[in-house]
Amino acid sequence: MDRQSLVSKLLLGVAALVVAFPLFWLAGGIRWLDTKVFPPRRPKDMPENAVWIDAPPLPISWHHGSWFGCDLAPSGTVNHCRLVMTSGEEVYAGEYLPCKSKVPLPVSTKELVPPPDNVEKWIADKRLKTLAPVGALKNGDLLLPVDVLDRCDKFKQTGH
Repeated sequence: MDRQSLVSKLLLGVAALVVAFPLFWLAGGIRWLDTKVFPPRRPKDMPENAVWIDAPPLPISWHHGSWFGCDLAPSGTVNHCRLVMTSGEEVYAGEYLPCKSKVPLPVSTKELVPPPDNVEKWIADKRLKTLAPVGALKNGDLLLPVDVLDRCDKFKQTGH
């Protein structure tokens, strides 16, 4: 093979990649890589029941979201739940209970799920220092901060 043929094949290959990459991107290839091939890794200090909550996508992002997980608080009467970024930086921590049972979840359960799209992911209340994340359970129940448990029914009906 002569030099001119090798250069033309190399240029053709580069041109094919330049055309293929935007098509791959538009077809959801980046999302596929982000979720299936290289899924987000749970930080070591998060409980095993922690769930990944996707944030709205950015044009160029990798693992854009947070981890939400709960442990049993030392008192044994509530769950201590935390929301952390992929870097492990804590965004929020507080005491939570399920709306229906008002009994803390055992740490070993895999009941946590990402909040469904029809439920707000944050709750605001003057009794809270800041916005607090809402936890969701497989059975459809919600985990809310203990300070605002009286808002469970209203929150489930209206989403806020």
